[in-house]
Amino acid sequence: MADASPASARAVDERKTAPRALGGTTPAPAERTTGNPNGSLAYHSPHPAVSRPAFPREGKRPSTPPLKLAADGNDDSFGRLDLLTTGLWFGLLAGFLEVAEGLVARKWAGVVTYDTLRTNHHYAWLTPASYLAMATVLALAMIAVSTVLRRPFRRSTALWAFAAGLGWSTALAVSGLHGLARLALAFGIASAVARAALARPRGFRRLVRASTPIGLAATALVAVSATAGGRSSAAIRPARDDAPNVVLIVLDTARADSLSPYGSDRDVTPNLAKLAERGVLFRHARSTASWTLPAHASLFTGRWPSELSVDVGRPLDATYPTLAEELAARGYATAGFVANTENCNAWYGLARGFERYEDFYENGQVTPLEVVRGSRLGRYLAATRPGMKLIAATAGRDRYRYRKSAEMIGRDALAWLDDRRDDRPFFLFLNYFDAHDPYVPPDGADQRYWNPETSGPEAARDGYDDCLAYLDDQLGRFLDELERRGETERTIFVVTSDHGEGFGEHGLSGHGLSLYRMETHIPLVVVAPAVPAGVAVERSASLRDVAATILELVDGAPADGPFPGSSLVAAWDDAVPDAPAPVLLELDRGRAVPDEAAEGAPARLGPMRSLVADRHAYIVNGDGGEELYDLDDDPEETRDLSGSPDAAARLERFRDLMRSME
Repeated sequence: MADASPASARAVDERKTAPRALGGTTPAPAERTTGNPNGSLAYHSPHPAVSRPAFPREGKRPSTPPLKLAADGNDDSFGRLDLLTTGLWFGLLAGFLEVAEGLVARKWAGVVTYDTLRTNHHYAWLTPASYLAMATVLALAMIAVSTVLRRPFRRSTALWAFAAGLGWSTALAVSGLHGLARLALAFGIASAVARAALARPRGFRRLVRASTPIGLAATALVAVSATAGGRSSAAIRPARDDAPNVVLIVLDTARADSLSPYGSDRDVTPNLAKLAERGVLFRHARSTASWTLPAHASLFTGRWPSELSVDVGRPLDATYPTLAEELAARGYATAGFVANTENCNAWYGLARGFERYEDFYENGQVTPLEVVRGSRLGRYLAATRPGMKLIAATAGRDRYRYRKSAEMIGRDALAWLDDRRDDRPFFLFLNYFDAHDPYVPPDGADQRYWNPETSGPEAARDGYDDCLAYLDDQLGRFLDELERRGETERTIFVVTSDHGEGFGEHGLSGHGLSLYRMETHIPLVVVAPAVPAGVAVERSASLRDVAATILELVDGAPADGPFPGSSLVAAWDDAVPDAPAPVLLELDRGRAVPDEAAEGAPARLGPMRSLVADRHAYIVNGDGGEELYDLDDDPEETRDLSGSPDAAARLERFRDLMRSME
């Protein structure tokens, strides 16, 4: 080894001969680097170095880290409060990102999925709360491990764990990914987040400490306002003293010729027939579509489906006002109770104008299970085998497996009437779902028509009639209760359907498959104080006309309202000539036709349109093919006249009418 340089020798000699504080000489205090074990955040101490053991004396273990934030630094350890705060920060971040993503998907992209439909109405705070709960559990588990091992939890391990949850939650938002691709995406997101936090530990800690209380306060504020405030019951303007109540009832999936007032072979709906005798029955009413969402949108807005934003997975936007909004503006208390919890769900925009709107019961509730389900990651964990076992043990195996029955809808509606605390007139919308497939009435209901020896469309029709009979019985009970309460004499009743149902006609079973009569011919009954009793109207009518009709009955005169449909009040006035407008029907859901439906379903060909006028039905299929039926001679639409030379002039007239309505 080379000899030390003269400068080095002098430095050593000077340190040896430095004077003592009280005289004499003693070694000068060496500058000592202190700080964390890794030597970061080093500083130089002017004080004498004291030799200390690197670890406690034998027999003693390191003490448990105190419950306080770790000192700023680059050390790879977390204090317990640091763990909890960081976990809460990640939970808030994941929750706010999911809420923002949902708003963008629904408001801007207009996308609704089944997951959306089962989104709790308190999602704005329930989603962050769900992530906060999961992050808290994870942080407490880390704290427990730290306590048992009596050593600080590694910062990098904790950050990677929290970032992994954020990454997996984000990856779950991307539909259609293969499992490995989803795992890779989650790992990439977690890696980027964890590395960014570890690269700037002090800045990240300051961010967490500053923003976590703000996020918690914002979540709490939204929760309090959502659960305590609710909707204001104050009307825009007071209703007239003599304003009638309005009860609008939709018998989902009820085809007209299956009902007693329309000549059914089986007297399945005697209570509906009794109601029809008190008012006006329209024999030839048609829906505007053959499936639920566009039909209800037309019912509420008076618009044709093609004028509206509704589509498969797309909600009704606020372009046009709804009947509930118009009646609320006239001083009405408004409430809707729906059994078709999917296509009549509030997330589809049908709840606009209603002070109370119930679809899934749980969507309006705040329970521990709803907190778990409040986030995408929570739903994923709940669907795992351990999650399902835990839910089954704590909440019951069939917690969310139910179907709203007519009895439940009537009960809920009457309870709302009982709970009202003002004397405003009310608008009550009821959607009954009992006639929808699989055509099985609730437990305990009579099954008068079901025959175990039948199969195919015949067996389905028997079950369908049993469901209609049960529905009619519950409808009668509801109407009787309103009469007992003295509400009947000042109430407008409108009973209709959104579409019919096929049972093998044209080789089709179900609905949303075509625009044939079995899917579009619906009941329409209007009963009101100013409406004559026992009248049957033969002219065509459209579901689109209902909103304008109700508004005129409410006002007692032709209404200057926002609904372009034709009021049907004139239809039962003999002084007014019978000149009904053509009834337009539309269907555009080819990509959503169920796989089990017949391959020959016309809806598979693309958008369809139909006109009903002059006792004829004209259909244009998605491939441009035309069909024409004489409804007087062929009400079941079994003989297509479009190829007949005698039909040429009528076809040309329908083409002109169709072009004029575009």
